Amino acid sequence: MTRAFYAAILAAVAAGLAPAADAARNVEPSAVDSRYFADSAGRTYVPVGCNICFARVYDPSSPTSRAECEEMHSGWLRKFAANGGNYVRIWLGHKFFEIMPEKAGEYDHAAEATLVRTVKLCEELGLKVKFTLESFRTVYPKGYDCKEQYFEFFNRPLYSAYAKDMREFLHSDECARIYLGKAERLKALGLGDSPSVICWELWNEINCIGGWRGDVGPWSDRMLAALREMFPRQMTTQNLGSFSDPWSHDYYDYLGRIPMNDFMQAHRYLDPGAALDICRGPMDVLCADAVRELLDRRPDRPAILAEVGAVKANHTGPSELYAKDKEGMLLHDEIFAPFFAGAAGCGQPWHWDHQYIDGNNLWWHFARFAEAVKDIDPAAEHFRPFRTETHALRIWGLRGERTTLLFCRDKANTWESELVRGEPPATISGEGVPFGGKRRCYLPWEDRWVDVAAGSPLPDFKRSIVVRIVHEATPPTCPTPPACPKSPTTPTCPTIQ
Repeated sequence: MTRAFYAAILAAVAAGLAPAADAARNVEPSAVDSRYFADSAGRTYVPVGCNICFARVYDPSSPTSRAECEEMHSGWLRKFAANGGNYVRIWLGHKFFEIMPEKAGEYDHAAEATLVRTVKLCEELGLKVKFTLESFRTVYPKGYDCKEQYFEFFNRPLYSAYAKDMREFLHSDECARIYLGKAERLKALGLGDSPSVICWELWNEINCIGGWRGDVGPWSDRMLAALREMFPRQMTTQNLGSFSDPWSHDYYDYLGRIPMNDFMQAHRYLDPGAALDICRGPMDVLCADAVRELLDRRPDRPAILAEVGAVKANHTGPSELYAKDKEGMLLHDEIFAPFFAGAAGCGQPWHWDHQYIDGNNLWWHFARFAEAVKDIDPAAEHFRPFRTETHALRIWGLRGERTTLLFCRDKANTWESELVRGEPPATISGEGVPFGGKRRCYLPWEDRWVDVAAGSPLPDFKRSIVVRIVHEATPPTCPTPPACPKSPTTPTCPTIQ
């Protein structure tokens, strides 16, 4: 490409991406309650998020593939935004968005143009963006013979001239210069000034590259500091692989101690090969437990279930359950349960494309979550999560200053009952919840609200129901105890304890 062409690209970028209004960060932990987010004006921001990371079928050898895949990716973004979505994650290390694919310091202008147009579209749609800078796990040269699944997807030949393995990569000044040079290029493209871009994520599941503590930890600290200086208007974060085995506890302990990690996030999947039993159980339980693990480590920061889904054993592919889940019962729990367990936003699913969400036309589930939490300010409420149960329901609750929110889940309806055994969800009728006050109930599977008087049973529902209870302005007074009869031996009434 000519210098003139490159100059034209930068000019288009400058004209196309709207600059942020001031130096305040676009989104950051709320000053009202640091477990939730706020925008630059201080308004509470609840991420209704999804991974829409790349176009999986992109083929760089095809002259028409980029245009076709950009149209496909833009279509997903439009469907998501039309259904209440406001936050997406995009991988900058995938070949579709990779601006430095072959050689350090040499950039793919077509990929740059795609990226700029994507950010501009996100601005128009009101979508916030978290960019994941890298995702590779090996640095073998091009043509290296390896039969492992996903090897090509996660290999980065560009760095093979500077490091023979990932440990050398992490300790190489030259590799750090290349990594940060790519970030500088993204800044030059205007991404640091876009009001839609809210976060830079160092890596996808960095613990999957091998070494730990003495290698990954110091590297993460250095890169987070560099990115924070480079992008003062955006948050910075690191992430780890699926919380599905006993070693995950040690990894996530470390994540909670990173000083420049602006919020806590976890990945977790329904995985029949997982070591932890909870990752083979009900979807709402495994999601809520992941949020608990994050808040246990950093109760003062927002927690996000940043990747969630269902896979074949040991992440060898998307789950066979997806083909049966035409109504999205898995997706429903992935989205709803994390927020009601104390997360700062909904759970953010993986498998967004033909493999599940788009393939089964399930985007509407995000609209149902947005409806369920509309007009709720979790930071002002200072919500505290809790869990209780009835014989029929598992109840995930948020107890706030003015409102209590409940996500009530039919315990008998699970992925095993519905998707494996083929049992349709039963109608829950005449069920109550152990909380007083008037209830405003949302039936997410029907998209309707029902007002219920205090003491009355919940309306009939299937699978789940959301209950909103507004606290009384003043607490009820206790009844006056009966007067104590006087007698010659009891001149005054005893104090009622």
